[in-house]
Amino acid sequence: MSRFTRDGLRFRAPSAIQNVSRATRKANDEISCLSAAGFSDLSLARVRARATALAVSPAQLMIGEGQIQEDEFYRHYAHFMGAEFAADIPLFSEACDWISALRSGTAKLANGRWIMAPRDGALTSLTHRLTRAARPDLVITSPSLFRHAIMRQFGARISTHAAQHLSQIKPDASAQTGISRGQKRLLSAFAAMICFGLVDGGAVWAMCCALFSMAMAFSVAMRLIGTFQALAPVRQKAPPLPDALLPTYTILVPLYREANILDQLITNLTALDYPRARHEIFLLIEEDDQATHQALAQRRLPQHMNVLIMPAGWPRTKPRALNVGLLHARGDYLVIYDAEDRPEPDQLRKAAATFAQGSPKLACLQASLAIENVRDSWLTRLFAIDYAGYFDVVHWGHARMGLPLPLGGTSNHFRTAHLREIGGWDAWNVTEDADLGLRLARHGFACQMLASTTWEEAPPTLADWLPQRRRWMKGWLQTFLTHTRKPHAVFYETGLLSGLHIQSLLIANTFGPMVGIWFTWLVLWHAWTGELFQPTAHWTSYLADLCWTSLAIAGFVSMVNATVLAATRRRLLTSLPWLVLRALYWICLSWAALQAVLELIRNPFHWSKTRHGLSKDRPPIHP
Repeated sequence: MSRFTRDGLRFRAPSAIQNVSRATRKANDEISCLSAAGFSDLSLARVRARATALAVSPAQLMIGEGQIQEDEFYRHYAHFMGAEFAADIPLFSEACDWISALRSGTAKLANGRWIMAPRDGALTSLTHRLTRAARPDLVITSPSLFRHAIMRQFGARISTHAAQHLSQIKPDASAQTGISRGQKRLLSAFAAMICFGLVDGGAVWAMCCALFSMAMAFSVAMRLIGTFQALAPVRQKAPPLPDALLPTYTILVPLYREANILDQLITNLTALDYPRARHEIFLLIEEDDQATHQALAQRRLPQHMNVLIMPAGWPRTKPRALNVGLLHARGDYLVIYDAEDRPEPDQLRKAAATFAQGSPKLACLQASLAIENVRDSWLTRLFAIDYAGYFDVVHWGHARMGLPLPLGGTSNHFRTAHLREIGGWDAWNVTEDADLGLRLARHGFACQMLASTTWEEAPPTLADWLPQRRRWMKGWLQTFLTHTRKPHAVFYETGLLSGLHIQSLLIANTFGPMVGIWFTWLVLWHAWTGELFQPTAHWTSYLADLCWTSLAIAGFVSMVNATVLAATRRRLLTSLPWLVLRALYWICLSWAALQAVLELIRNPFHWSKTRHGLSKDRPPIHP
């Protein structure tokens, strides 16, 4: 006799059963169950052949492709196994480990019985180890019903875990900790130096300009190097994996007030070329988003597409919702998409092949993000050029150099185990993507770019563009505070070059938009009035102007190089003349940055929602 133990529950089974092939036993039992449910032998033979080719169970294939409803299959299966099926699940034991329950599909009820909601055919191998006498004491339900019951009973605990887990295991890694005492002193001293320098000028002003210029200059130099690295030929693509070797994938799609683009979202997600039996989709919906709830209720979603209601809690941010989704994820890999995203259909296959060929330390792949409503306005044209420069050129070069990447907010493909290892997303950071990319690097993991594109919608008007940029800038301020609490730790964890890259990146992206445009105008004014070229000017003023002039020229050259290369690759050359409005774009960015500082003080964790579905230049949706 052999024993099987699960969460303290022990069963006995004849040892002869252990010698039977698990895969064969699993398929035979599921086929027998489906046959009893009324499916013909011919259709089941076809199902079994296709399931074998995909290396999945017959039930997993049929549920994923919608040939049988999930609840219907589990009801038949419970009857087949001589166990009870629960549509209305009783209360769980208060001592239930709900995290383990979500991942295993097994939990103890308050009445002392055990309930199981196995996935991917795991129930068969488990119930074969049960004695016939034990089966009546077992309650079986479907994974969806089990998941909803866990969320209903333990929603408050799940919400707290999603918000607090990272700050509990590593307080210094979360924006919730806020500004440290040492940071307050340094920022106060630097602000005092700037104010004194503005009033008195002289050496203090020159030193402030020189220090800031050095950090900005290093960031510009890294952008130039990244651009030249991106000129290298693209490495040979990873060979595609056969269907039988494809890993399981979880897709998380956080939604809030997106009822107007649900049809577009469903079309884009169902267009993904990946076996439905091999991936699951979670639509993460806020509890009070009635419009999206009603819109979803009016649509019949595919079997592999699940709606997950977020429990009430604070902060109301995208990363908190993603952390809830991470608790439910069963995929080996996990990807994030936004509501308006249109990923290339083969993106999951490319990511799976790249991960298979990469190092075990490869934790994340970032697909290129591109703007599809380019012609909507001057803002969308400049937005598209910016995105192309970053995701098609600079990030590619930095990834080849092995440098940390501040991730984009979507199309991040993760190894699920590595993501859980570092604590998931920071629910208190409103640019959780950039923070997560830097945090992965600090834990010794690598990020690379993926040769695939996800098309996005850019805000076409200033009324929608400014709140988005304000949130991004506030998030960069939070990320700056998070990763400069212990600057020496960054260098120790990532090395000298990566540490310098992180610090210069934080300074450039956080403070550059705030002061860069104004110092540029100051230099231009000095040039216009002739002060810049007067040899009698005070050396400190001349040094400050020289720093900013050199930096402006270098920054302009780096921008032009990356922009022209990116515009050529993305066929955006017709948008290049719109760069004459770049100065206006920078002024708007500086205004958003100054607003972000005020919002960080008054309402640090507020999430400014970006409206979607406003584009006039989107391609039509084809069923």
